[in-house]
Amino acid sequence: MCDIKLTLESEGKDLLMTITPVEGQPKANIKKLQTAFKLSEYSAFLLIDGAMALLLEEVAKANENDEKKENSGTSLIIAHAVDASLTVTIGPENMSVTLELTAGYGGKQIKNANVIEILKENNITKGIIKENLINIVKDGIHLQSGKSITTEIARGKASTSGKDGYIKYLVDDPADRIMCPKKLDNGNVDMRELGDLIHVKTGRKLAKLIPPTAGVNGFDVLGTITDAVSGEMSVLEESDGSSFSDENNNILIATIDGMPKHLDNSVTVNTLLEVENIDVGTGNIRFDGSIYVKGNVCEGMELSASEDIVIGGIVESASIAAGGNISIALGIIGRQVYEDNHLENNTVLQAEGDVSAQFVQYADIFAKNDIKVTQYISHSQIIVEGDLWVGNIANEKADGKVFGTSVLAGGSVRVGTLGSRCGAMTNLNLNYWVNTAEELKISASEKADKIMRRLPRIYKLLRKANNLKDENTQQIDRINQALQQHLNLLGKLNKNWLDKESTINKHLETFELSVYKSILSGVNIEVSNKTCAFKRDHEAAQVKWLENKISVEPIVN
Repeated sequence: MCDIKLTLESEGKDLLMTITPVEGQPKANIKKLQTAFKLSEYSAFLLIDGAMALLLEEVAKANENDEKKENSGTSLIIAHAVDASLTVTIGPENMSVTLELTAGYGGKQIKNANVIEILKENNITKGIIKENLINIVKDGIHLQSGKSITTEIARGKASTSGKDGYIKYLVDDPADRIMCPKKLDNGNVDMRELGDLIHVKTGRKLAKLIPPTAGVNGFDVLGTITDAVSGEMSVLEESDGSSFSDENNNILIATIDGMPKHLDNSVTVNTLLEVENIDVGTGNIRFDGSIYVKGNVCEGMELSASEDIVIGGIVESASIAAGGNISIALGIIGRQVYEDNHLENNTVLQAEGDVSAQFVQYADIFAKNDIKVTQYISHSQIIVEGDLWVGNIANEKADGKVFGTSVLAGGSVRVGTLGSRCGAMTNLNLNYWVNTAEELKISASEKADKIMRRLPRIYKLLRKANNLKDENTQQIDRINQALQQHLNLLGKLNKNWLDKESTINKHLETFELSVYKSILSGVNIEVSNKTCAFKRDHEAAQVKWLENKISVEPIVN
């Protein structure tokens, strides 16, 4: 058999294989060469593809050209040692570093010092994850040649923005308490218990301004500090019936006895009239301030206030008007009566703010802001400039019912069930802003026509006055002033119309009608110039205005 010898060259990096023929012994072949390599101490070296085949060709050529038939060896490098390697990848904005370790072929292993060195070379100084550094070196020792492992070895820290300042209200709002009646020890709720914080005394703390926080600075893996953004300052303001108690304007206190009401940046305290019931004994009441009715508003009575009205019982066939919110702990019960040979609801509520109640039946309600009803609305006329919610306010999804009712809404509507199985028609019209704009357009057009008819006469008077002597300067000033007033009014009318047009477009893009349980047959929905009539029952659905048409999409629970 031929002699096969393996030796190292180039400082131990290259593996040289030498084949020396032995007279009378079999010639070398690929299998013998591979076996010799695998059984050697250099078997972990990276074998050069085709090197053994080339070596055999060189041996064959040497044998043919050797005339003296002397036994001489033929050598060729067939493999070389490859050290394990490290590759660093720095993530976006220098916020992370990953390290890839690739196992070598019989070369040097990666040591902790190698990892530290590559960190220094790449200027990685912050957020180093020491445990991951140690583990990747340990795992690399047992890694198969040529295989790689990757781990995150450093991580930056994003700056944390400060929290915005806010107003912490120190008294409850009666409108909120109405919708959250007191829970009794037996688990039931007392719908008439409105709590003890509806009335405040002079000097009572109403709200506190909580300052913003500064936030926490961050850093990237290269050690660069990223400054935190401080939270925004909130503003606490004095209002009617309240003022600051300190020079820092951080605490708001009541300056009069009365009913508190939360505002966006303040708490107002309104003069409070407190009565047991509104009935024939009290007569109709009109009050400049807020009214708290502990009990009921009885049939045929009228109640109005310049501010909020809070009612602890029910409203029965009455008329109520408020310059603020109307909050009713129980419900609204009306009935239909004949007026001018047609049926009308004899219960009317008008609020410049919100209206809230447990239930509504046979009533006409107008709210400048939102309407929230906990259980149901039946056989009523509802006009709401803001949003309508029918259901338990503690739930994420509305679960109340609306049936036999006409609703004109300027915001979003969320209910549990829309319509009735008894065949009562339910109409939902989302054209509040369209109708309002149309009314404004007609009114503005009439006013603009009057102004345009007056302008030629004003210009004529102005030309005539300018041709007179200087002593008519006062008359010229009065005419100029009248002209300017008319032009300003004309511009204001145009601006109001453009603002309404913008509101209409925004409403169509953003409103949502969400019915979380079912839409029953007999429901009509009108948006812009389109109508959708439901002639069969539908499961939970969401109605939107898309591509100039009404879109009905199922809600997946």
